[in-house]
Amino acid sequence: MGVKIRERNMAGGDIAFYIDTYHKDFGRFSQKTGLQASPKNRKEFNQVKAEALERMRKVEKDLQRDPKGVFDRKAMAGDDFVEYTRRRAEKERYASYMNALKRLVEFTGGSTPFKELNSQWLERFKGYLLSVDGLSKNSASTYFVFIKGTVHLAFKEGYVSDDFVGKVGGIKKQPVERHVLTLDKLDALSGTKCTNQMVKAAFMFASFTGLRLSDIELLRWGKIIIENGQYFMEFQQKKTSEFEKMPLCAQAVEILQGVQRLHPQFAPEGDERVFILPGRPQLGVVLNEWGFRSGLAWRLHFHSSRHSFASLALSAGTAFFTVSKLLGHRDMKTTEIYSHSFQKDQIEAVQGFPMLSPVIEPQPVALSPLMIVSSQEQINQPERVITPKAGGITAALDAEGENIARALRLRKNTEGRYVFAGKEYSPAELALEVSKEAE
Repeated sequence: MGVKIRERNMAGGDIAFYIDTYHKDFGRFSQKTGLQASPKNRKEFNQVKAEALERMRKVEKDLQRDPKGVFDRKAMAGDDFVEYTRRRAEKERYASYMNALKRLVEFTGGSTPFKELNSQWLERFKGYLLSVDGLSKNSASTYFVFIKGTVHLAFKEGYVSDDFVGKVGGIKKQPVERHVLTLDKLDALSGTKCTNQMVKAAFMFASFTGLRLSDIELLRWGKIIIENGQYFMEFQQKKTSEFEKMPLCAQAVEILQGVQRLHPQFAPEGDERVFILPGRPQLGVVLNEWGFRSGLAWRLHFHSSRHSFASLALSAGTAFFTVSKLLGHRDMKTTEIYSHSFQKDQIEAVQGFPMLSPVIEPQPVALSPLMIVSSQEQINQPERVITPKAGGITAALDAEGENIARALRLRKNTEGRYVFAGKEYSPAELALEVSKEAE
C-alpha cells in the first residue's frame, strides 16, 4: 500500500504532477492533479509541487482509513460531470440552472470527466463566462455560483477527490435597478385587463405576500389555514428549504377567494394547486403585455412583486427583522437591498435638522410664473427663471415642462408624452397645466 507523486515532462517544457496509488487488495491507479509548472520558475514550481504533495498526503490518509472508498472514487472519477450537472439542473427546474448548463455544454463540447476537474479548469470556465458576447456580468455570476456548487456537491458525493472550489474566487455582481410597484401602480395594474386572470391573481397575491414564483407554483389549498379568525399560509420555501407559516393580509385573502371562483375554469379536474399557471416563457409574455397596458415604462417581471411587497412593508413602518422573516431571508443583509426605494426614515431624519441664520445673504430674484406642485402637498416656492432660447416662448415652456416632469418624477410614455393626473401632455402643455393648477 502506498501513494507517491510522479512528475511527467510535458512538450512545452512544463512538468505535470500525477498521484500514483497502490493497494495489494484493490490494485493501482494513477490520477492527474491538473497541476503543472515550468522548472525554470523555481518559486512557482515549488509552490505547485507543494500543492501536489498536499493532495498526495490527503489521498494517503484516505487510503489508510478507507481504501475501498478511494478506489471507488477512482471509478466514479471517469463519470461525466456535464451529465451530473444536467441531472441536478433538471431536478431543481430553475431557468438559471438550465442556462448555466447550456454554457457548460458550450465550454466543454458536451462532456468532461470528473477527473479533469481542478481549480485551473474552474478558472478557465469563469474566464469563458466573462468572455461570452451578450452575457451580462450578473448572469455570468449566477451561472458560476451554480457550477461551483455542483462541483462541491460532487466532492461531497465522492466524484471529486479534492475540494478546490473555495480556492477560486467568484464573479462580483454589478448593482442593478430593482423595479418596485408603489401602491398606486399596483392599483393601476389591478384595474388593467390581463389576458390571463390566473396570472394576474398570482402576481397580485405575490405582491401582498412576498412569495417567489417557485413557491407560488407549489402552493396547495391544503396549506391555507385559519387559526382564531386569522388566515395563514404554510409552505416550504423551494430556494431555502425552510418551513414557513405566514399570516395573510386581508387583500391576499380576498385574492384567494377570487382564485377559488376561477378554479372551475382553470382546474376542472380539481387540481389542488392554488394557482394554475402557464409555462415560464408564456407567463413572461402575459406579464409584459399586462404591464405595458397599465402604463409601466419597464418590462414587468414576476420578481418585481417580491420587491414591491418588501417596499410596501417597510413604508408601512414594519421593522426590518419582521420584513426579513416575512420574506424568508436567512440574513437581514439580504432584506436591506429592498430599502433602496424606501426613504421615509431618511426624510424624517433630515427634516428634523435645526435651522440656522441665513448662511448666504439673500439676493433679490425674479419669480417664474410657473410653480411646481409636490406629489404630497402643494408647496409654493420660487423657481429659477427660464431664459428663452431659439424658438422663443415655446422653447421656454418646453424647458419648464421638463423641469416639472423631473420634479414630479414623471416618465414619458411610448408616444413621448407625460402622463399627469390621468391625461397626456407634451412638456409645454404640462408646464401650462401645472401653472393653471398653481394659480
